[in-house]
Formats: sequence, C-alpha cells, structure tokens
Amino acid sequence: MLINLAQFLRLERPLAELDLETTGFDPDKDRIIQIAVTIHYPHRDPIAWKSLINPGIPITNTKEGKHGMTDADVADAPTFEAIGPALAPKLLNVDIAGYNVEFDIGFMRGQMKRCNVNWPWSGHVICSYQIYRKKMPHNLENAYREFGGDGGEPLPRGTKLEGAHDAGIDVAATEAVLRGQLLRYPDLPRTVKELEMFCFPNKANAIIPSGQFVWVDGVACITFGKYVKQNGGKPFPMNKVERNYWKFILDNDFAPDVKEIAASAMIGVYPSKPATV
Repeated sequence: MLINLAQFLRLERPLAELDLETTGFDPDKDRIIQIAVTIHYPHRDPIAWKSLINPGIPITNTKEGKHGMTDADVADAPTFEAIGPALAPKLLNVDIAGYNVEFDIGFMRGQMKRCNVNWPWSGHVICSYQIYRKKMPHNLENAYREFGGDGGEPLPRGTKLEGAHDAGIDVAATEAVLRGQLLRYPDLPRTVKELEMFCFPNKANAIIPSGQFVWVDGVACITFGKYVKQNGGKPFPMNKVERNYWKFILDNDFAPDVKEIAASAMIGVYPSKPATV
C-alpha cells in the first residue's frame, strides 16, 4: 500500500517523490538507467510509476554504481528518448521531493535537454536527506531504520532495506522516512514551501543547492562539521580547513556534489564566486 504524503503535508499542488538510478555521477557523460516516481495529490490517492531505461552506453558498475544493474537488465528497456516526451508534462506542475533530490533533478534536466525534450520545471523542493542531516546524519538505509515504522518509530535493530538502490524501493523508503520525520518532529513545517526553506536555509548564498557550502562576504565557507561547531555554529572559511578533513568527506557517505568540492579543496582549489554584472 502506498504512503499518502498528503496526510502529513498541506499540499497546494501535486508533490512528486522522485528517484533515479544512473550509470554514474556526471550528468554530462552518464545516463539514467531507472526512474521511479510517486505523485502525491492534495485530494486523491497517490500514483506510482517506475521504469528501467536503456542508457545507450555500457553500465560499468564502478565502485559508485551500487545499483547492481547490468547491460542485460536494461537491454529490452525503452530509451529515455522514447519516454521523455510523455514524462515531461507529468513532472511539470509539481513540487519535487526525494533523498538528495537535487542530484536527481539536475540529472533529469540534463537528460531532457540532451534529448531535446522541453521541461521548464520550476517548483519547491523537499529533501529528506537535508532533514535527516540536520536531525540525525546518516544514509538512506539508516534513515529508513530510524523513521520507517508506521508511526514514525524506529524499526527493530538490524532491519535491512532489502533491495536498496532499486529506484522504486528507494522511493518507497524515502516516503517512509519523510512520513516518519513529519510524525517524529512536530516542529517541522507542514507546507512544501516552508519545508523547502527548512531544508535549504542558505539557498540565496548557496554554492551548491544543499547549502553545505555558502558564500560569506565573497568567501567560500563550509556550513557543517567540526569546524562549524568550533566556530560557534557559523560558516567556516574553506581555505582554513585542513586537508585531512576533506579526505574524511571523500571517504564517507556525502552527496556527490559535496565530494566534488572536497576533492578540489584537497589540492587547494576552492569555488570562485561568479562576477556580478
């Protein structure tokens, strides 16, 4: 049975819970191999859909490719060019939710553009990863274990997220996490717009959408971790962070765009703020 997020959020328009599986993290060279989406409506039951996608390139299953899918799994699947034109309008007048969902949205934009599909989406974004990172930093499987009970309570110790990195299972798990977070934390906003502001408080000055790196007086700063705690909770200049901390980020479960910035910071290269016209 599908979770209905309209029972926990005041929806003003449909909310699409989205998850992608891809051949890698680079939207310029990698491709989507599975899409799952559940659309939640203000006054009707949600509708779920998922599909494998033939990416048209080999699936290498590198260290990052945890989905476990092979070329044979997607050989008979439709291409994105075949489903994109029908999918785009269904994901147009909606808000979008997911786990580290800015990655999925960016990847979807790139794939739509590459296939000459018009997708001028604009809406609010809810990220269960950001809520979880603020409340209890862990990955999706730990988030599911912590919030996945029917009433938002933790699941029994040792519970596994069977089939993790299948987009449909990840969508269902993320919905369970968001439901549990809304039940567990009554102080969380109940509108999509306000919850977006909670997820991304530094959006105006953000270097990446999550706000984990921001501009402060033109200086690139980090907004999480021990340096921020030592700085009284204030953003800390990236150029003063020690190299071993960037390595810690690269070796642990952080979002791809965070790791990309950390990798550059390790060699002394920091974001440059674009000049204003």
